[in-house]
Amino acid sequence: MTSASSDSSPLLFISHKHSDSAIADVIRSFATTHTAGRVDVFQSSSPWADAPRAGRNLNKQLREALWKTGAVVLIYTSPDQDWSYCMWECGVALLPESPDTRIILFRCSGTSPALFAEQVNVNARDLVSVQQFVDDFLTSPDFFPGSSGPITKFQPHGREVANAAADLFQKLQPILPPEKEDCSIEWPAQPFFQLQLGFDFVEQILKADNKDRKQLGSKVVLKESRISAADKYCEQMFGVPSFQEGTTFGQLVSIWKERHPDADSKWVQALCAQILAAVLWKFPPVTWELMQGLSDEIWRAPMLTRVHKHPALRHMQFDICFHRFDLKAGAESIEINIPKPVTRGKKKREPASSGGRSRKPRSADPAEPAR
Repeated sequence: MTSASSDSSPLLFISHKHSDSAIADVIRSFATTHTAGRVDVFQSSSPWADAPRAGRNLNKQLREALWKTGAVVLIYTSPDQDWSYCMWECGVALLPESPDTRIILFRCSGTSPALFAEQVNVNARDLVSVQQFVDDFLTSPDFFPGSSGPITKFQPHGREVANAAADLFQKLQPILPPEKEDCSIEWPAQPFFQLQLGFDFVEQILKADNKDRKQLGSKVVLKESRISAADKYCEQMFGVPSFQEGTTFGQLVSIWKERHPDADSKWVQALCAQILAAVLWKFPPVTWELMQGLSDEIWRAPMLTRVHKHPALRHMQFDICFHRFDLKAGAESIEINIPKPVTRGKKKREPASSGGRSRKPRSADPAEPAR
């Protein structure tokens, strides 16, 4: 078998269970329609695509198609089904002796196969994830390995791409399998919000001189980091019904200062210092600078608890929790009980008994042999 010639149309192989043929039909229609037929599609469940022919060996035909394909879309719907045949198709496509092939997991459920646990996949239920896939498919010059350029002349992130992504997303939603009800229960132990900082600003901090980095880093974090996630308790703590999209950390601090104009704001710089350390890929300093929310009189210390780095999305994310500290009435400090350290001394060695008789100690004179 030989790979497809360079002047032929790229081949997209849709690996799926035949019970999911409706989803495969939508993806095939998207690929052919929005590329004006510049992409060939192999779909075993469709009479309108390349498929295994009657009277010939099935596995041999699949191997031939997988040898020629540049990309495989694996439609994954439910973990309780048998995916051995689809996994076999992916394995054939990735054989070392075969031409380079790209595997894209199209996840239609909440879980992924273990083989793709660390791979960026397409979440069919998330519009942003579908948009990223469509943008890559239509505008990237290397979506199909070995291709000479993108399959369309659409501009990355352009209107044509957005329309194509919206079309694919809308057609997928009615035919996706129903999500199983999640019976788990969770609640936040502390108010939480997440800040996101783009790689451009991260690099700006990293390139700064050491003597200027602290001041510059604080300004960048306040001005450029944006709230990317939060729970209702954090929103209530800052006295807002919800954080508007694009709200920066600096704007959040301004909301707090308007309500507490005379309050100490050391917690802001302490939190900036923690985020700056994380940007430098260091463990953040443990600093408890307390603040009060707008809706209560509880003292809390914001602490950076988790750091996420997303090279593909070109940003870092920082999870911050506001830990509660109880203050006694009239007190100017918070008591922390420190347990007594455990003394780990050496235990005395008890002399061994020998039938109730005491043993004669060993002589200290090296000239005298031990008895």
